[in-house]
Amino acid sequence: MKMMHKKLAMLFLVFVATAALAAGCGKGNENDSDISASVDLQIDDGEVEENQEDRFILTPDNPPNDGILFADLEAEGRSGHLGHALVEYAPGEILAFYPNCSAEDEYWKGHSGHGWMEYKRSTDGGETWSEPFIEPNSKKLFDETDGTETMMCEKAICTDDGTIVLFYLTCDMVTRGHAWEPNLEPRYALSHDGGETFSDTREVIKTKQKYKRISGRIYDADYRDGVIYVLLNTSGVTDLFVSEDNGENFQRRSTLPFRTVAGYANFYGTMEFMPNGDLIAYTYNESDEYNIPYAISHDSGLTWEEPSTAYFEKKIRNPQLAYFGDKWWMHGRSGNKGENNGHFILYFSEDGVNWDSGQYLQMKTAGFGAYSNNLVVHCEDGSERLLIQASHAYYQNRTNVYHWWIDKS
Repeated sequence: MKMMHKKLAMLFLVFVATAALAAGCGKGNENDSDISASVDLQIDDGEVEENQEDRFILTPDNPPNDGILFADLEAEGRSGHLGHALVEYAPGEILAFYPNCSAEDEYWKGHSGHGWMEYKRSTDGGETWSEPFIEPNSKKLFDETDGTETMMCEKAICTDDGTIVLFYLTCDMVTRGHAWEPNLEPRYALSHDGGETFSDTREVIKTKQKYKRISGRIYDADYRDGVIYVLLNTSGVTDLFVSEDNGENFQRRSTLPFRTVAGYANFYGTMEFMPNGDLIAYTYNESDEYNIPYAISHDSGLTWEEPSTAYFEKKIRNPQLAYFGDKWWMHGRSGNKGENNGHFILYFSEDGVNWDSGQYLQMKTAGFGAYSNNLVVHCEDGSERLLIQASHAYYQNRTNVYHWWIDKS
């Protein structure tokens, strides 16, 4: 971890039980009991100085907990691992995607991309949700290929004119059984009516070679000042692609300076614009789940500083970054290796680089889950909420999908 001053300032969240009502976009339930998370600053001599102005409410309370069940895949013996795209297409109007996949493969035991995507809609900031809709492009590919190729949706954005851009991971279901690798070409579709319909899919990376399929996986997407930003990994190399024409075309802007270390590839990735306009991007290196590489760009991804690493005390895999309430949040799986692996973990930071000791949100009770995503939701009264969505294994690697909310009080 970088030493910013002579005294190392450690930031951490202290969760304290309170009878306060979560500040949701709707009326809520007066009988709810939520959690206030006070942001404290601890200096290295052990002194604690509490900042009373920065307080957050976590719903549900008393972490680690069971979360709020969002998609019950267990009811049909299915699984919902990979694909948690979230998008707000108008204030408080949300689409939340999740996978509906087979759990029959005896090797992967539900850790699978063999299925299609579904989504639910909320028009009241996540207070209530519709019944599930089947995402049409993923179901069409599954049916047309008899399940030998599938598409999972990990990210989505909405542009200024309300266009939803939904990104797809295309999966080969033959080579390794019902996994989601090898990856095939990354694709996307557009919706101009709030997700009522979607266009046919298009390739992000266009090639003039008629039968060549370029493999890759989109790990994150963002939108700022009329530009769509896409973090795309191909064979361990992370590139930044952009679209300046509302998703009609994408071009490679730069290659991030993440390097393969001792034969371990960099994969996964997350990015976010900082308050000063810089762009910060994290990756993951499986050789060290405590020290996660990141790089910063001062020119919207044209060039990058040399990478550094940030320390995560309880490890992290598949990190997902958010800037909410003037603070930084990172969540993911608490690593794949060693003690206390596989739990769903949340970290907090003042600067997006120096992170607290972490708080488990949900403990592993079966196989692996904790694939996740987040979304800042805007309420009619001008307030904001942070929605966190993640998978959790109920048996073997078969997963349901859960929600948590963070509100700034």
